[in-house]
Amino acid sequence: MEAILVLLHARPLRTSEISSNLGYETKYVSSYLSYWKRKGLMYQEGGRWYLTPQGESLAASIIDSYSNSRFKEMLVIAKQMLGEQVKGSMNNKNRQSNQKEDESVLSFIESKTKSKVNKSQKLDPTVCLSDISEKLDKDERDILFFLLERYKQWGSTYVYIDQLQDEYKADSAWLFRVLRGLQTKRILYLYNDPKLGFRIGFSQNVKRKLDSC
Repeated sequence: MEAILVLLHARPLRTSEISSNLGYETKYVSSYLSYWKRKGLMYQEGGRWYLTPQGESLAASIIDSYSNSRFKEMLVIAKQMLGEQVKGSMNNKNRQSNQKEDESVLSFIESKTKSKVNKSQKLDPTVCLSDISEKLDKDERDILFFLLERYKQWGSTYVYIDQLQDEYKADSAWLFRVLRGLQTKRILYLYNDPKLGFRIGFSQNVKRKLDSC
């Protein structure tokens, strides 16, 4: 959602353009656009999506937070550079530089290769969480599997309550009861975002299990 807001902050876009740029299917992006249109963050005109003043304000704050984060990272690196001690001869420095470059390249290749291997070896999320799902009642298990299916399809670890109600066609009282039960068992977290609404996501324990799956 933050990525969509940032893109629309740059210029109005069609749904297909947003999908193409972010690498998601159009129907997935459309579900978010429709949801945030109801929340008053954006509107559609002439086939393109525009931010409302509220949406522009939120997008600007997101961009600012990322900019500040980037600056802090660069500041840490800059201070580390100033604190390094100069050692060895010029030739030795060159050798050290080349060695560091070689190590960086090897590290990059290893990380890419490792990620591909791990990705190909990943199990079905429902299998990874079978020890948890076996202890749940039917309603809790249905909600968990629904969220796991979204995770498997889109890689998303959270959903907003309106989306869950729309897609699951659930009664709100029943849904909250089930979600509270899953929160008590530390499977999900419930968070009321003042700007974006009520969010439901996997707990840290569940995320770790999915990452190591």
